[in-house]
Amino acid sequence: MTDAASGSSKRLLSATAVMASGTMVSRILGFVRTMLVAFALGNVTTQGDTFTLATVVPNNLYMIFAGGALNTVLVPQIVRHIRSDADGGVAFINRIMTAFLVALAVVTAFALVFTPQLMSLWMGDAWTAGRLAGHRDALFFLAYLTMPQLFFYGAFFLIGQVLNARDKFGPMMWAPIVNNLVQIVVLGGYAIAWASQSDHSVPFTREQVLVLGVGSTVGIIAQTLVLIPAMRALGLRYRPRFDLRGSGLGATFHLAKWAIGYVVLTQLAAVVVTRLASAATIVDPAKPGPGLLAYNEAYLTWILPHSLLTVSLATALLPSASRLAAAGDLPGVAGETSRTLRLANTFIVPAAVGLGVLANPFANLVFGNGAGASDWHAVALTLMCFAVGLVPYTIQYVYLRGFYALENMRTVFGLQIWISGANALLAWGWVQLDPNPLTVAPRLALAYSISYLLGAFITFRSLARRLPDLGGGTMLGHVVRVLAATLPGAALAWGITAFAADRGKPIVAAGFVVAGLVFGGLFIPLARLLGLSEVAVILDAVARRLGLRRGRGGVRADDWAPGTDEGDVVASELTEADAIRLTPLLNYPDPDAPISAPEVDADAFVQPGDVLDRRYRLDRLLVRRGQALTWLARDQTLSRPVLLHVLPAGAPRALDVLDAARESGRVLDSRFLRVWDAVLVEGQTYGAMVPCEYAPGQSLELALRRGAMSEIEACWIVRQLAEGLIALHADGLYHRHLNPDTVVITASGNVKIVGFLLEEALAPSPDGGVSGERADVRGLGLVLFASLLGCWPDGPAYGLPESPRDARGRVLAPGELRPELSDAVADVIDRILTPIASPQPPLQTASAVASALADILQGADASRLLEQRLQYPIPLVATTRPALPHGATPIPPPVPVVRPQRAVLASTLDETAAWAPTDEEEETWTPTAAALPQVSTPAPPAPVLPAGQRRPLRVDAVVDADASDDPGLPALDATAPIPFPFEGAPSSSTPSEHDELSTPIPAPTPERDLVAITQPRKHFWFRLLIVCFLVALVAGMAGVFVNQYRASRPVAPVHTPIAIVGVRDFDPKADGGDDSENGTQAALATDGQAGTLWKTEKYGKSAAFNGRKPGVGLLLDLGAVQTVTSVRVTVATGPTDLEIRVPAGDPGAASMATQKDWRVVASGPGSLGESTLTPTKPVQTRYVLVYITKLPDLGSGAGFQAAIADISVSS
Repeated sequence: MTDAASGSSKRLLSATAVMASGTMVSRILGFVRTMLVAFALGNVTTQGDTFTLATVVPNNLYMIFAGGALNTVLVPQIVRHIRSDADGGVAFINRIMTAFLVALAVVTAFALVFTPQLMSLWMGDAWTAGRLAGHRDALFFLAYLTMPQLFFYGAFFLIGQVLNARDKFGPMMWAPIVNNLVQIVVLGGYAIAWASQSDHSVPFTREQVLVLGVGSTVGIIAQTLVLIPAMRALGLRYRPRFDLRGSGLGATFHLAKWAIGYVVLTQLAAVVVTRLASAATIVDPAKPGPGLLAYNEAYLTWILPHSLLTVSLATALLPSASRLAAAGDLPGVAGETSRTLRLANTFIVPAAVGLGVLANPFANLVFGNGAGASDWHAVALTLMCFAVGLVPYTIQYVYLRGFYALENMRTVFGLQIWISGANALLAWGWVQLDPNPLTVAPRLALAYSISYLLGAFITFRSLARRLPDLGGGTMLGHVVRVLAATLPGAALAWGITAFAADRGKPIVAAGFVVAGLVFGGLFIPLARLLGLSEVAVILDAVARRLGLRRGRGGVRADDWAPGTDEGDVVASELTEADAIRLTPLLNYPDPDAPISAPEVDADAFVQPGDVLDRRYRLDRLLVRRGQALTWLARDQTLSRPVLLHVLPAGAPRALDVLDAARESGRVLDSRFLRVWDAVLVEGQTYGAMVPCEYAPGQSLELALRRGAMSEIEACWIVRQLAEGLIALHADGLYHRHLNPDTVVITASGNVKIVGFLLEEALAPSPDGGVSGERADVRGLGLVLFASLLGCWPDGPAYGLPESPRDARGRVLAPGELRPELSDAVADVIDRILTPIASPQPPLQTASAVASALADILQGADASRLLEQRLQYPIPLVATTRPALPHGATPIPPPVPVVRPQRAVLASTLDETAAWAPTDEEEETWTPTAAALPQVSTPAPPAPVLPAGQRRPLRVDAVVDADASDDPGLPALDATAPIPFPFEGAPSSSTPSEHDELSTPIPAPTPERDLVAITQPRKHFWFRLLIVCFLVALVAGMAGVFVNQYRASRPVAPVHTPIAIVGVRDFDPKADGGDDSENGTQAALATDGQAGTLWKTEKYGKSAAFNGRKPGVGLLLDLGAVQTVTSVRVTVATGPTDLEIRVPAGDPGAASMATQKDWRVVASGPGSLGESTLTPTKPVQTRYVLVYITKLPDLGSGAGFQAAIADISVSS
């Protein structure tokens, strides 16, 4: 793998680390939930399948939206609108959310009305049997309670994809944890409340349905609600918008139709599989097979490796691949897709082999407890069959993301026809050829795997025609190498688990752990031996998440702590006057700036308290440079602080500045601070304004005044800068002004780049002959040089002294200035600034610089070190000379501030701070000074002005060092610092106000969006209407629910009793009996009196008749062939297993030779009291055999004996 690819892979893994960790925690809790289902309901039981079916159907229905229109279409569309819309896609997001939420509400209401009909699509024909009437009632009741999950599933994925499009992947991956916690509490409570219930073949009671149904839905609701704070943290406030015409949603829904069609195909296959699986448990009461619950348990286990890494990688891949596709970079899309697949397969291939090898002990430990202690083997076998398809499923999944990035859903739809068709056809055919219910779930899993083997092949062939650089041979070779590294450990693990099998749970658990360690312990060294560099990348990502560090390639142990240079000035040696003189400048004026606009009258311009554009309230003036005023303002629409640059009406360069602000919105990388908007205003005293992102932090210039950086800090900073520039350079965009003044370290230790494009628009680079890429790469080298050495090679600038020179006037080499500097780091500087001094090839691109520094860092992360270096709280910026309180001792910066040779734009955390003054204005311009942290106290309250009086704005109060003498404006002193984001946050701000919204604004805002944003909003009646609608909807749905539930309950049929003309005992010798089972009492069972009983003989050893025979019974003679629809039996002693049988041959002849001559038409395991046994369909017979197959325990060692009080037959 090349250096560039390695760097990209590490960035991709870094983007997925939070997602994978959230998914891991969620899946672990999901396993606890699944274990509780198996523990409480069993793996192969009718109750288990009833609960699973009721929760699967709403999940499958929502997939039509989440798997189609949301997951696949919205991310590329939102990314496109973020780049092209003036409001960063906010209006589009509000419209798309409104459209989909309304659609979800309608579909959910429809599903509630027709719940029984929808459920019948997923239910196998066996569910229509009369003996399952109670289970059907419970299923429909449970489905009514779970069907609202459809809406909240869709809302969850809708909000999650909006966050993903903003590169906020973590919340969507962590939110399911809340759902799993709710489910664990509900299922745990259920298991405790009904711990005494051992028979899980009987229908759920009403109380059980309410607990399971309501608990399941509450969990999904909670999972959705926890995403709302994440949206608010980004500054997104959802506002319903119904102006959909002409908004571009038509193209989105045009794409969505293929995505929905794709998911409809998968759901059609899922319907076939669900119907087959749900029938396996109930089709034959005598031998229930693994059905829907066992299939889902194996599937959830199988999908875990895919969810932990592949989904996270693909989620991070889609936005970046979409951007590359939108830019026409098809080789880039192929490269990103191939790199993602290599990383995924490095983990997925061993996982697939491990699932096959460790399936038995895993299923035993996880699903073999409580009610599932006797049927976990079915889950293990199903899991092995699923494991066959894990690798092809992953390959097909990642390749589909390539189609999604290309927005080619039509081809995806065509491919899915083959995959879903193969799955459904194989599943149906296999079950029809062999209807044995004991192996239905494993065969369905194997059909699924085979269908994705086909899918992976045809998907690759199709995508390779569109992306010729995809490289299928490389991918296949990679899979083979990973498999070769996996098999030796798998063989040993298989032997260990086979030895530990059937030796008790502790031995099985120990064997499972040892086998896993051997498996992984052999794979890692073999993978390295075979040159699988992706393993090292994955391990580095894991090490970073665990807080581990590895210092190789030039980063030594002493680099982990911030260091200082010997030449630093001791703060205590400076006087108070020096402290004031040497405070950091807010910006550096350009004497040559061709700005010649006249002075602006302050009384005619904006003032504190003004609300500009009906949105931005001006709070404090921070600085004035020329005609540009920079304010700390409040965005009243989004309730967040912003930095607002305002120019007066008719200001020169206003249009150029606004164009540059819009162009800077093309940058989506979070390393760049964003311009929120660029507004040209007419008919006002102000003519243009640029609201910018606000975030606390400190420029690199100020940070370096405390001393030079350590190697790990400097390399990490410049690597972040280089990685941020890669995408810009690919689009032909360049910064041209990288220096310590345009690099900011945030409060969390991250790196931000400011002044993109605006800097060049306001202060064009004099180096017109130097390419933009070369200027940026040289800037990276200079920043690395300054960060490590604490000086500037081009002369004193940015608060740094000039770099020492030799006798001939040449700048000394980095190794000469700092002898302890590692050779690798010094060589990177030489390869950028003086390539002739290094034997290595020069570094001429940002990508090459990033890769070189990544090799040095080896995954190290310096953000924590930088956070500590800043030593928050950072001093705030004041606009007056600080008047020190009595006894206060100033602590000034250690290095004098030296103005650069040429002007640069002010460095702030909010892109552009101000504009350079003219030569004449520079004489009256005074930079602001930094207040000292030791003397800062909360600002005094502002005086209350009389009603209608406006507070005058004194320009000299901002630019003059003397306090204001205006009686209407209190004097400013050091105890009332004015906040500026370059130095810190305002004292009144809360952390939530600094959350970052990653939405740049590149193009003019559509007129209707401007009106919608800037005009006052009146939401009261709209909200009232919505509340009334919701109340009406809930009331209506409640009525529909009650009516439908009542309608779904079977109407008790009118049964006609059939006279029983004779009865005798049934105990054939051929079956092990003696032709006599208390035959003299047989008539007592049909005399209509509950107090008289027919009893079997007493058996002392077991409920299975001491193992002598399969059962005994009573043979009823109806006198003639009749239509029998039900048999009612009243059992007196204890739970008794009953069967209703009729002659296997002639219905008018009764065989007394053996029970094999009789066929079962109904069964009632655990019958007690009055039980009605109903055949699947009415039968024609003269004779009915009530056959007992299991006796109740009399207790206290009294033996086993059944007793029947009454029997009646109806037609």
